[in-house]
Amino acid sequence: MKRANPAQLRQSLEVAHGLVKAGVRFVCMPVVDEADGLNLASQATERLERLALIAEAGEKRT
Repeated sequence: MKRANPAQLRQSLEVAHGLVKAGVRFVCMPVVDEADGLNLASQATERLERLALIAEAGEKRT
């Protein structure tokens, strides 16, 4: 396993903190390598976009 550098760790903490502040439940996932990290980040972005669409749809109904 290659250790993450301090900048990568700081970025991970910032993302986790942002999700916590927004009240979004999340699961911490270890990253195997750079390609895996990019894939997981892409999946996270897609999920956040889905959550935004769900929230917008809920606001339109009220």
